[in-house]
Amino acid sequence: MKGPDPMLRKSILVTSSWMVLGAAASAADLPAAAPMPPVVAPGWAGFYLGVHGGYGWGDNNFSQTLFPLPPYAAVQGFRSQGGLYGAQAGYNWQFGRAVTGFEIDFSAADIRGSSATASQEFPGLGTLSSSRFDRVKYLGTARGRLGWLPTENFLLYGTAGAAWERVDEGRNTSIGPPLNVTALSNAPSDRFGWVAGVGVETMLFGSSWIGRLEYLHYDFGTVAQTASRISSVPNGSFSDHAGRQTIDTVRAALSYKFADPGVATQARYAKAPAVAAASGWAGFYLGAHGGYGWGENNFSQNENEVPPVQIGGPKLKGGVYGGHAGYNWQFGRTVTGFELDFSAADIKGSTQVNYFLPVPGTVTTIWANKVEALGSIRARLGWLPTDNLLLYGTAGLGWERLDRTFTRSTAPVAGVTTSVGASAVDRFGWVAGAGIEAMLPGGNWIGRLEYLHYGFGTVQGAAVETAAGVSSVSTAGNHGIDVLRAGLSYKFGEPAAVAPVRYAKAPAIAPSSTWAGFYLGAHGGYGWKDNDFNQQIIGDTPTGGIKSRGPLAGGHAGNNWQYGRVVTGLEIDFSLGDIKGTSTPTINIFGGGTQTITLSDDVKYLATARARLGWLPAENFLLYTTGGLAWERLERSRIIAQIGPGALTQTETATSPSDRFGAVIGAGAEWMPFGPNWVGRVEYLHYDFGKYENARTFTSTVPGAVPFAERRGRQTIDVVRAGVSYKFDSAQPIVARY
Repeated sequence: MKGPDPMLRKSILVTSSWMVLGAAASAADLPAAAPMPPVVAPGWAGFYLGVHGGYGWGDNNFSQTLFPLPPYAAVQGFRSQGGLYGAQAGYNWQFGRAVTGFEIDFSAADIRGSSATASQEFPGLGTLSSSRFDRVKYLGTARGRLGWLPTENFLLYGTAGAAWERVDEGRNTSIGPPLNVTALSNAPSDRFGWVAGVGVETMLFGSSWIGRLEYLHYDFGTVAQTASRISSVPNGSFSDHAGRQTIDTVRAALSYKFADPGVATQARYAKAPAVAAASGWAGFYLGAHGGYGWGENNFSQNENEVPPVQIGGPKLKGGVYGGHAGYNWQFGRTVTGFELDFSAADIKGSTQVNYFLPVPGTVTTIWANKVEALGSIRARLGWLPTDNLLLYGTAGLGWERLDRTFTRSTAPVAGVTTSVGASAVDRFGWVAGAGIEAMLPGGNWIGRLEYLHYGFGTVQGAAVETAAGVSSVSTAGNHGIDVLRAGLSYKFGEPAAVAPVRYAKAPAIAPSSTWAGFYLGAHGGYGWKDNDFNQQIIGDTPTGGIKSRGPLAGGHAGNNWQYGRVVTGLEIDFSLGDIKGTSTPTINIFGGGTQTITLSDDVKYLATARARLGWLPAENFLLYTTGGLAWERLERSRIIAQIGPGALTQTETATSPSDRFGAVIGAGAEWMPFGPNWVGRVEYLHYDFGKYENARTFTSTVPGAVPFAERRGRQTIDVVRAGVSYKFDSAQPIVARY
């Protein structure tokens, strides 16, 4: 009997950590049977910063064929383990005994593992041996949280969201004797997936220090490249197993929570304070920025020459410009917050080396790097030396789109030949910096000057190769970007900043139409993908141009802030997809047979971190726009079907997973169909992942040489989806007119 659909199983697992407590937590929003006495909120609401440490266990159960010839020895997957430590920042909202929130974290790790050695004999050459080893260096997450207070000082919670890891993948390979060749290589890789877990927190030493014990399960899906062959030749078939990479962590943490800016039940009649409590830094803001960036990528790479020729990494510089969105909370002279930003960039540089060989003659090699985009999700912590001046530090997760071009020109006597290879890679790491903001006259416009350092670590592969007694060494180096930028933001008015009258009657109940508050939800829809690249894989006919379509489903979490008819917010979402498509088959005819080449795409996951800005044409109806950062997990398969010569029939398939990042924009409509807590939505999103495909160009003045040029294309996805959210009642105070 066929089991449940895998996509359905994963969708239930990802969204369950957000939704499982929803029914119980909704009790916090039901009207009380009798009026409650005036009380001060227990104190779980507020912004917090903290540190954590723990231990992790990993599993990667792949199987990769060592060489595609019998007896098909294979390198098997392995388990890994090791310690981790890091920091977290988040914000809690409290609704009675229900506590919701959002958190980002970053961990340095040393979770290591290695496989057993696989060996295969080759007559006349020797024994081919190979083993694999991994080291997880960094982990990061962006998660929603939903919890319940069995007692005032004790919180049980579930959590889920998007996850990232930086892993160094190593391989140790040798062959011989009689050949004596060894190669030790190490390449960094950024992988993304989902994370879900549970935890318990308790208040220590009052209401500001919070201790925590937490379990998190990271699932990065299929990360290994795989191949298979089905052949009519006896013993000509084999198949790899992609497996699945997961990490389980247990960690303890300590956080400092800043006091909630005054959520207390109002007395029926009260004397208003003589002075307003807030000076106006709290609130949602949108802005633009521009500046200059510089950096380097100090790797060294060996050309495949004897003796080896080395080329170093370039120094980079250029402009940046973009937009940012965030929210500030104010606690006296302390200001905390979260910010999301995206920048287009033109930070570029190149290095060149020239050398001479008897054949083909003078050789020129150029490595060019260009940072095309930068993005970050950061926490902020600042101090007000005066009412209108803010000094702050900031740190979080950083991303870059790095475009790389390799050019090699040779000048033999017969003419000049030039080969150009272009590729793009997304790298993630940490970002930290500091800045100063000034409130301009009026209180809503804020100017800033900011410095950010992006640390991406080692992003190049490293290798040590020895053959015939000659060794060559390539080093990975370290890649970082420094940015200095100025910005201007518009801050929407603080909802609680209302000029008090001396005596006021408190409201009986808050209006039911408020949109402010934390929400959790689920969504489903359909997506269309276009990727108009082409590549020459075999022969002279290009292959490519993949159009895909299919369903998706997932969960989302966010918070809205309301300013009259204007509604702003921040949202994260994660979707499981099945958006598939194939290219038009390319047929190559050769002596005695034909080969048909097809490329296929399968979008497995989609996720975003977005800001939202909307307008209420009616109390229960919201129109909004949205934009931010986007991610996809794509599996690309290359299928080569061969018929002939003779009775031969054979199909070879190679599948490679990859993570791609870009921008997302969209628009939607929401309405409250069953009162103020349940919110329905219809939404359109446009994802743009840019020019991500590899492409080659070949030109030559040598007689008989055939030039060609591949096209990198542009990958976009359009999604229409419907969703439903449960919004917790806002704790935002409403002040009566009299």
